[in-house]
Amino acid sequence: MSASASTDTYRVAVVTLGCGRNEVDSEQLAGLFHREGNAVVDDPLDADVVLVNTCTFIAPAKQESIDTVLEACQLKDEGSARAVLVVGCMAQRYPHELAEAIPEADAIVGFDGYATLPSVVGDVLAGRQIDRVVGVGDSHPGARPVRRDLPLMVAPVGASPTAHPPSAPVTAPVTTPERARSEPSVPSTAADLDELALGLRALELPPEAPRTALAPGTAQDLLDRVPDSGPRFPVRLPQTGGVPRPWAYLKIASGCDRICTFCAIPSFRGRFRSRPLDEVLAEAAWLVEGGARELVLVSENTTSWGKDLPGGRRLQATLLRELSAIDDLERLRLMYLQPAELTLPLLETMAELPKVASYFDLSLQHVSGPVVQAMARSGDPERFGALIERIRGLDPQAVFRSNFILGFPGETEADVAALETFLAEHVLDWVGLFPFSVEDGTPSADFDAQVPAEVAEHRLARVGELQERLADEASRRFVGRELDVIVQERPEDGDEEIAATLARSYREAPDTDGEIEVVDDQGRAADLAVGARARVQVIDTVGVDLVARLVEARA
Repeated sequence: MSASASTDTYRVAVVTLGCGRNEVDSEQLAGLFHREGNAVVDDPLDADVVLVNTCTFIAPAKQESIDTVLEACQLKDEGSARAVLVVGCMAQRYPHELAEAIPEADAIVGFDGYATLPSVVGDVLAGRQIDRVVGVGDSHPGARPVRRDLPLMVAPVGASPTAHPPSAPVTAPVTTPERARSEPSVPSTAADLDELALGLRALELPPEAPRTALAPGTAQDLLDRVPDSGPRFPVRLPQTGGVPRPWAYLKIASGCDRICTFCAIPSFRGRFRSRPLDEVLAEAAWLVEGGARELVLVSENTTSWGKDLPGGRRLQATLLRELSAIDDLERLRLMYLQPAELTLPLLETMAELPKVASYFDLSLQHVSGPVVQAMARSGDPERFGALIERIRGLDPQAVFRSNFILGFPGETEADVAALETFLAEHVLDWVGLFPFSVEDGTPSADFDAQVPAEVAEHRLARVGELQERLADEASRRFVGRELDVIVQERPEDGDEEIAATLARSYREAPDTDGEIEVVDDQGRAADLAVGARARVQVIDTVGVDLVARLVEARA
């Protein structure tokens, strides 16, 4: 037993808000406490210690995080909780503000404090005096504030920044939407198009200093990896009770080098850092051995993986081939794909490998050229549309997900109309719509021509109505088709919450998209175990969800 553990064990619950990257962080934290001999429970009502893993991406996420922390603190009076700790992005970004605003929380722990959490909890439970703000520092080498006029570079494709540093950064004119509306055409060459999917350009911070791996024994290293004597992948507890779920998130990188003017994530997540190939493969094999049949690859920018490793982004094809070779793995899914970073070798490999889902989660954010440029991104309806059609040419079964921001500063009715036309022409399967949220310290917070909140909400509702019709159209295209599915849930005796056998195909990502209800020839819930594979035929739709008849159960 380590020095941080006490002879008394306790029950820990981790409440997770936000994205799949946070889910992985929570499983790592659960793994730390499990390794110390403590029980990890699902229900905070049953816990002695509650950790709230917060999100701070947009204003509603911040409010949800605050509300959840306050609810957890109430459990100290109404439940069995003896300690509540705040972790995650909000703890890293606003540690002192949280400590002052929510005195009921016992500690606010930033990323650098994660590895010491069992020790911190032990001190809290023993009544020892501690600093309420712990481990708030640079989460990765190069963490920096988000500000205006950051130096930018055109991201090199397939090359290591360490080996091929840019001769000089380019300063991007992103201080106002008005300046952005005079965007020059993006140059491209035939050689570029052999590598890049469509000649889009990713603007990033230049590598001011050589990138090096974190030294063994640092706080982040202790969290990310088990000791050198064993496989190097995170200490992680993906299953905390009940029937194991048949999928798992696999985080392949951390941080972000992009300078999107609406996003504060790089200010607290730090510079982009790829996990080495051997570590990713070791963790993937371990997850599959534990019952995962689908691995969902996540990071802030999945298409950046490899750029800071020897071999560069060309390693992405190798990563997918090596993962596909793992026995008992049925499906790989890539999330958070940046259009400006997509390369033809990656797209061709995704289309070629049967285990890689024909699922393209494109981070578009908007399609109108002036708005996209004001976001310090690259693209317009024509180039984004050509990219989608190019992917469909490589993979006719492709489905698409994307997110869009309505009400970005300077957005006009013409910009919204361009988005509506784009959606109608290309019919994406899954679309998330969000109103613009002013984020502290980001360039867009100071842009002129801020769109009134009520106008943004009206535009969001208008586009939402259109997209709802288009999503129904997209789902109806699957009627009559046969799909391979993995069962996610099944009815259990006495469980009224689960009345159907639910599965997912390549079309549906976990946590974000719809589901498939699988029935037998009599229309009853198909008798299939969680994790089972099956062939089904789609017979109906319910909104974006599918109803399918069991054709064949597979071992």
